[in-house]
Formats: sequence, C-alpha cells, structure tokens
Amino acid sequence: MVEESPVRQLCDETTCPICLEYFKDPVTIDCRHNFCQAYITQCWQEPGREASCPQCRVPCPQRDFKPNRQLASIVEIAKKFRLQRTRGAEALGKVCERHQEPLKLFCEDDQALICVVCDKSKEHKEHKVIPKDEAFRERKEEAEIETQKIMAEFNQLHIFLEEQECLVLTKRKNLSDEIKHMRNKNIEKLSKEISSMDDLIKEMEEKHNQPTSEFLQKLCCLDFKKIKFMTFKGS
Repeated sequence: MVEESPVRQLCDETTCPICLEYFKDPVTIDCRHNFCQAYITQCWQEPGREASCPQCRVPCPQRDFKPNRQLASIVEIAKKFRLQRTRGAEALGKVCERHQEPLKLFCEDDQALICVVCDKSKEHKEHKVIPKDEAFRERKEEAEIETQKIMAEFNQLHIFLEEQECLVLTKRKNLSDEIKHMRNKNIEKLSKEISSMDDLIKEMEEKHNQPTSEFLQKLCCLDFKKIKFMTFKGS
C-alpha cells in the first residue's frame, strides 16, 4: 500500500465519490458525507431506488442536504495548489493528460505512470500502485540483473568461440604437418625410383651396343626388380 501523503489526502477530501472529480457545489447529507449537488440529486431521482447515501448506504428518506461552503472554499484552494503543481510538472513534461496532475505514481498492472486522481478512479481501484521513484529503483535493479545475465552469457559464448578457434587451428596445424610429412615421403620415394630408373637406363645403354648373344646373356644378370619395374613402366 502507498502511504497517504498530504497531497493525496487533500485530493481525497476534495473529490466527489460519485463523479471522482473536484466537488462542484458540494453539499452534505444527513450521514455527514459530501457530494456534488447535481450528482446526489440525480442519484436520488432514479426511479424505484430508495434514497440513501451512496457511500455508507444509510437511508435518507427526507432527501435533505445542506450546502458545504467551507468544503467549497477548500476545493478552490486545492485547485489553485493543483494549478501551481501542474505548471511545475508541465515544465518537466510529466502531467496526466486526463486530470492535468503530476504523474507521481506507477501502476504495476498497466505498466504506466498515473496521477493521484487516476489512482482513486475505478479503472485503477484494484490495481497495485506504487510511487514512481520506487518503481524506477525496482526497474533499474531488474535491468542491472538482466544486464549481468546477458554479459555472463556473452562471456561464456566468447570463451566457447575461442576454444573452438583453438581447436580448429590445432587440427589445421596437425593436418598441415601430416600433409607435409606425406609429401616429403612421396618425394623421397619418387626420388629413389627416378635414381633407380636412371641407373637402369645407363646400364641398358652400355649393353645395347654389345653383340646380341652377349647382350642377352648379360641381360639375365640384371636386377629382376629393375627389369620388372622397367617393364611395368613401359607397359
């Protein structure tokens, strides 16, 4: 519950419980409750309705009321006070469009700033209403908590991405090393085969100019693997 402030008490005392606006020609009935003269008269003139107080339901068979001039004077003072506060609030752009009262309260249900007159209306009667400064502090704390959560999630994501980057770079390096090793191995193997091929070609060239019988005889003495390699390459 919002603690009753002097401004709000003044607003309550100068507001008609029927129309929820400032009293206009206020009158007092038998039970000592006050109403606008026009509204209490209209209320009692409804057909088939017993005359009673709209607030406490005490019967008023005589339908009597008396002008409350003292309350009317207080209403005029309240209006002047309201005008001064409104001008100050207008300079800050924080005035209720409906009642031209400063927006001092925050309705939790509607998530909106309201004035003290709005708070007394039927629209907000059952709503949770708190001072706007308190609402600001609560929202600020909630925003800070959410910001911390987002930053924590961001940091976790950043760490995860860094780990993934390191993993990819490690795999890339390992793959590069493996490719380099296989390349060197193949080059070494190919170099040996080329060298062996060169030796075989030289040997064959040396024997090529010899007589046929001698060539065939010495050919049998050649390394079988070399001959097989030469035959395979030439096929």
